Amino acid sequence: MVLLLALFSVSYFGYTNLTSETRIAELSFTQIDTDEYLVNLATGDFCEVRGFTVHGDQWRLDAGFLKWKYWAAALGFESKYRLDRLEGRYADVAMQNQRGGLSHTLGDPTLLDIARFSEGLGRFNFFIDATYGSSTFHDIDVTQIYDVYKTPTGIIARKREQPSIDLQQNILSIEIN
Repeated sequence: MVLLLALFSVSYFGYTNLTSETRIAELSFTQIDTDEYLVNLATGDFCEVRGFTVHGDQWRLDAGFLKWKYWAAALGFESKYRLDRLEGRYADVAMQNQRGGLSHTLGDPTLLDIARFSEGLGRFNFFIDATYGSSTFHDIDVTQIYDVYKTPTGIIARKREQPSIDLQQNILSIEIN
């Protein structure tokens, strides 16, 4: 009975770790000029919002990623990430090459870089499967909010409508779903 319960627990938690998504960032946009936008980026507990300027008709968010071996994920180890860069880009490659871009560093230096440390372990690295970069991008739409999620293997983004704001007789009403 104990063995059956242990096998069920490992299967359940392993499945959860292999399919889970965690919201890690929220982006919204205000147009400043043609192909120039102010990005409001919220991360962490989503209470602090940082503003960045980007150029282009799309945005891109990059993250460094650390993926555990499958047996470690089945035991409860979750993949790790660090947001690295936010930038604007153009869908048209010729326009991107002509106009260039503006990038912003998001990651803070750490005392120990686990990814580099694990690479130095060579064949004695029993836990870490891979370290790599993951990126997601979308067209910029000022009517949308973009939620970025960490999955077990990378980052993805989904968009949703901006909440409607109604000003009537100097009273602010915000619809919250």
